Amino acid sequence: MTTRRTLTDLMAEVARRAHDWASPQDLGCDRMTVTAAWLASDDPVAMLFLLAAVHPRREVEKCIELATAMSFFEPMRDEAHSMSRRLPGMNVNGRSPFYFIHLYQRLHSALRWMEDTERSRLEPELAAAIRVVVPDPFTLVGPTA
Repeated sequence: MTTRRTLTDLMAEVARRAHDWASPQDLGCDRMTVTAAWLASDDPVAMLFLLAAVHPRREVEKCIELATAMSFFEPMRDEAHSMSRRLPGMNVNGRSPFYFIHLYQRLHSALRWMEDTERSRLEPELAAAIRVVVPDPFTLVGPTA
């Protein structure tokens, strides 16, 4: 009997191997395994980490969509508001928020200090919001209107 690997476990392995986050990371398993783990995941931090690993380049529209979809959570609402004030191409001091790694770091930081009961209630909602915007983590293709 084979055990099903969770996205959290897969991304922990990627984090140990990762070296250059400006390039796509080797996930260490096939695409179908990752996609199955993505669809079953209730870990929004691991989901954003996967997007950062697969798509290290700037993704303005998807980052705005993700922050907006998760805006029911106050730190993501603040992030969506901040992104809306920073027009793409605008010169700003500091890092651009339009990278998945930025959203990952922001969400990871915000959830770290939450009570376990509140976090366990919120994580599935955040994961569902992420999957609405990005049903396929490899193509970033969203739902058709």
